[in-house]
Amino acid sequence: MTAALYITLALTVSIFIGIWPIHVRLTDAGIIDYYWGPGFVVIGAVHVAINPHVSFYQLLFLVAVLSWAARIAAYLILRHRRSGSEDGRYRAMREAGGASFWWTSLFTIFLLQAVLMWIIAAPVHLALGAGAGATPQGTGAALYWGGLILFGGGLALETVADSQLARGRTADAGTTFAGGLWRLSRHPNYLGEMIVWWGLGFSACGLSGSPLALAGPGALTAVMIGVSMPLTEAHLRRSRDDYDAYAARVPALLPRPVKDRRNHKPAE
Repeated sequence: MTAALYITLALTVSIFIGIWPIHVRLTDAGIIDYYWGPGFVVIGAVHVAINPHVSFYQLLFLVAVLSWAARIAAYLILRHRRSGSEDGRYRAMREAGGASFWWTSLFTIFLLQAVLMWIIAAPVHLALGAGAGATPQGTGAALYWGGLILFGGGLALETVADSQLARGRTADAGTTFAGGLWRLSRHPNYLGEMIVWWGLGFSACGLSGSPLALAGPGALTAVMIGVSMPLTEAHLRRSRDDYDAYAARVPALLPRPVKDRRNHKPAE
């Protein structure tokens, strides 16, 4: 598996470096999102190419990654094209970076995301690099199947959340969407994404026997809570006059228990 790790790291970094000059020409860092889903499939394909004798369980794991990647790629590409402009989070970074952003973005956005992708892909590395004919046994089987069930729940959650948000924005542009799952959590799509990767992590752990598979979802969770959510919220507070009131009554990530929601009063 060592060779595959080196190859996937070099390939991922090279592809992101290749995307960077396209962003410079278009003045749109949002195109980096086009590769976020497919990049994990490419990493998985490299492992399969090096270790072609994958088991049914490894193949099923790869199909799960492919289904997630196809969904998120389609959603991000369609969202970007419909918006007709650079994502507000990247636009804020561009404004803060000034005239040198075109160059510094290579490190602060493109190379950083390349390394993050490779680390977050730990479940893919471990599951598909576990050796020919890898089969979960005993506790490993419970982790494998339980992880895939968790993955399915997370995929359904983020799919519904993204769909509701897209419809809500179209129907009432300029205001904060607070319907469906978004009345329970300010970031149900991020919550679904975390669940997806913890599911893949547990599944890969059961398949490979290595707890290192959980390093990927751990890194993803840290980045989403520490970086993605604050950047998104900062952008929404700048662009939505009603966002502060929404944030005062709806929790950031995990929905409150029903009793707590009934007793909660918005901050004045």
